[in-house]
Amino acid sequence: MSHSPPPPAPESASGPGPAALALSPMIRSKRGPLLLCSLLVLGACGGPSGPVSGSRAMGHVEKFVGFGPRPFGSAALARKADYIAAELAGLGLQARRHEVVDEISKQTIRNLYVQIDGPDPQNGPILVIGSHYDTKLAEGHPDSKNNFRFVGAIDGGGGPAVMLELARVLQQRQEKPKVNVWLYWIDAEESIDWEWNKERELIGSKAFCRWLAEQNILPRVKAFVCIDLIGSKNFKIDRDGASDKRLQDLFAGVAKAIGVQHLLYRFPTDEELAWYRQKGLDWGITDDHKSFADVGVPSVLLIDFSGRIPGRHQIDGCQQWWHTAEDDLPAMDPNALAITGNLLVAALPDLESFVLARR
Repeated sequence: MSHSPPPPAPESASGPGPAALALSPMIRSKRGPLLLCSLLVLGACGGPSGPVSGSRAMGHVEKFVGFGPRPFGSAALARKADYIAAELAGLGLQARRHEVVDEISKQTIRNLYVQIDGPDPQNGPILVIGSHYDTKLAEGHPDSKNNFRFVGAIDGGGGPAVMLELARVLQQRQEKPKVNVWLYWIDAEESIDWEWNKERELIGSKAFCRWLAEQNILPRVKAFVCIDLIGSKNFKIDRDGASDKRLQDLFAGVAKAIGVQHLLYRFPTDEELAWYRQKGLDWGITDDHKSFADVGVPSVLLIDFSGRIPGRHQIDGCQQWWHTAEDDLPAMDPNALAITGNLLVAALPDLESFVLARR
């Protein structure tokens, strides 16, 4: 994720303005003026009803964190991949592995995916839902402040855990999806350098998209949904300028239908967006959805990022855990995992229609 310069702060006594969100190079922009996150929490306390269990997902996160730090190429990440594959096998699903050696680091990229069959498993259209499962490398950096124990409970834990719950729900449903659904656990999303390096970002999803093209599978991939930074207390989902607007509108409509519209797209605010548009600046986030968008796949990002960066713009009640040791189990709320998973389940009929319309 990378970013544009933040807009200037308005002269106001109401709290820090957009300029306070001078973002880290891992995001292209996450901004928002002061807003009480306690308002957002009202829906998160119970979450929408649905089959995805927050407690089950949280159990997976606890297992992930138990492996310790899990950066790209590590033995701990390999153990996590084996755990995911074993959990899928327990559901009667066979994890498929896309593995390739990164030429620069000589480390093995371990992408995992599983297909929930639609009517035509071999040739039918594909909806991909993905989340990265690696964690930020926080050791061996020249600056000592960037060396600490980072277990990525939210960043690299929450999304992959929700994906396992989605696998359980979709596999146990009597009704088959109307399209093939690929659940994709993405390796090597994090920049290998501490500061965001465009040459060493998203290498797992880039490699996967190249493979999809080589195998002539890419023309069947009609949409990609990326979930990242999922599971925090005071949960919300921010709007992303690099996402497909049709898919954003789709999720906004589903959120309204299940009663969680107050959790979506409060950030960035209209004021901030006006500033970026006036300056002709890009305010979109660079995440794994970019790899798919770059090869022509309509893609959307569901992410809770605004106000999460330490030392930057604060949103009252929202903990700033991003890329710190605070990104650990106490920062999480299982309801946030349930909300995300059940939003995805509720969106599936509309996502199927979107995919089928692009055949």
